[in-house]
Amino acid sequence: MKITNITYDCVEVPFPQEFHPTWYPGMTERGQVIFVVRVHTDDGITGYACMEAPHGILKIVCETMEYAKSMLVGDSPFDIEAIMLKLRNVARIATRPWVIENACWDIIGKAAGLPVYKLLGSCRDRIPVYAAWGELRSNEQRREDARWLVESGFRAVKIRFSNERMRDDIAIIEAVRDAVGDQLEIMVDANQGTACERNKNGFPPVWSYERARGTARELEQLHCTWLEEPLWRYNFDGLARLNEEVDIPIAGGEINIGIPDFKIMLEKGCYDILQPNCTMSTGISYIRKIAAVADTYGKIVNPHAYIPGMGVLQSMHLVASYSNFTWLEYPCDPPTLTPVAFQGVLTENYFPDITDGCIPMPQAPGFGIGIDEELVTKYSIMNG
Repeated sequence: MKITNITYDCVEVPFPQEFHPTWYPGMTERGQVIFVVRVHTDDGITGYACMEAPHGILKIVCETMEYAKSMLVGDSPFDIEAIMLKLRNVARIATRPWVIENACWDIIGKAAGLPVYKLLGSCRDRIPVYAAWGELRSNEQRREDARWLVESGFRAVKIRFSNERMRDDIAIIEAVRDAVGDQLEIMVDANQGTACERNKNGFPPVWSYERARGTARELEQLHCTWLEEPLWRYNFDGLARLNEEVDIPIAGGEINIGIPDFKIMLEKGCYDILQPNCTMSTGISYIRKIAAVADTYGKIVNPHAYIPGMGVLQSMHLVASYSNFTWLEYPCDPPTLTPVAFQGVLTENYFPDITDGCIPMPQAPGFGIGIDEELVTKYSIMNG
């Protein structure tokens, strides 16, 4: 079997109403942007994968796909290690080529007649997920949102911080605890991984080390599960110091790239929980290698999975294949950020089971849920 072509569409699925993200205070988003990649073969099997591609980098992402295609057409999609060497070469001058490897796993699964996680070596067939919130809302509304999550079967939630004052951030957690007590585990995302200068153009405030440490200690008192990205992602020494000084687990690494970055984090003790993203950090096969190394340090690998389309599904197959994992991200913040809007272009949507807050693994070959090409055509804003 040989790769004959790589095609792609960028689609924008409209939200039910305007979305006001915590990561861009003051800005408005009207739809979910999904980059759909197809890897075609001479056997007629097509592999699909998806990733996030904000409007500002769409042309760059498209050029990345074209560059990768020039290297991979004629190769076997089964030759994952050889493909990853080429994608590493692409990544040195382009961006986010890893989605192509993920699509190759979809092909391999379909050719073998097995779900991808079974090919990788199954460790579990139900994935515990936490609801990832993302919108700016009042604390009173968050009380209602937390109650709805509990009623819907969720066991955990991730809350993103964006306030200038620490006190205002902590008040959100207090409101949720007041509403549902210990019925939800609470993760906190500080969104500081890309922060390197003072607040400009709608970005959240940049934390000092003291702000990160003070927040961590407040969250300890509120029994939060982890604090994510409290400092710039390359502040390895600061992260290691913070992780040593506080008791709450520190998590991060969603945009750090490749095995070497994560090796440094493990050696320095930056995180208790590593969060590589299987479309931004590297692909499925390399994250499994990161997980294997992390296991020798006694660390957890819970991938960042805020990846639209079939991105969470790709991550599910990944985490189902190794042992040192606890929770997977599942974007869900109704009425705007609904799973249907976020997943957007799938032939069917997947939801947590109300009985245990887990998603059962699809058993169909490949990733198990396909792309609806009619929806792709309907919402496409750029293709190649």
